[in-house]
Amino acid sequence: MRPAARAYVRSQGGYTLVEVIISIAIASIVMGALTSVIFTSVRVTDVASSRVEASAQIRNFQFFAYDDFARSQVQNAGACTPGSPCTTQPIVLAGSQASNSSQPVPAPYQVTYAWDGGSFVDRQVAPAGSTSHAATDVSDFSWYVDSSGPFPKVVIHLTITVGTYSESQTLLFYPRLNP
Repeated sequence: MRPAARAYVRSQGGYTLVEVIISIAIASIVMGALTSVIFTSVRVTDVASSRVEASAQIRNFQFFAYDDFARSQVQNAGACTPGSPCTTQPIVLAGSQASNSSQPVPAPYQVTYAWDGGSFVDRQVAPAGSTSHAATDVSDFSWYVDSSGPFPKVVIHLTITVGTYSESQTLLFYPRLNP
């Protein structure tokens, strides 16, 4: 074989074992870093969506409760004080609601908020008898009437847990003073 042909054949020999091991090590480091970034992104997305869901549940509860407290009085407020808040006792609100007709006639209106001790705060409206979930994923619920200021207010503590994320909110409601 000619020397030029021999040098050509020798240069076409391929990669050495050391080169293959080094390239596998570099590829493993890069893949490990990419896997870490992907897992972190998935966790952040999961926490963010849980946070949005928990905030939405609290806003949903507020949406119903503000109107109900503004037009009603708390009927069973005696036993629930700042030193002894109620957890399983429902909040019963009673008042009147005028219709939208040309001759508005006040009609009795009663709303009950009750926590089932597990996951739901239910809102039941009478006399219609409709029941709906005012909040879901509730892990803690307590309420009491604070009469320390010039106007009594109902203080509700609500904790929503979605996945591993938990959000607590203390809400103040001012019920109607006159029946």
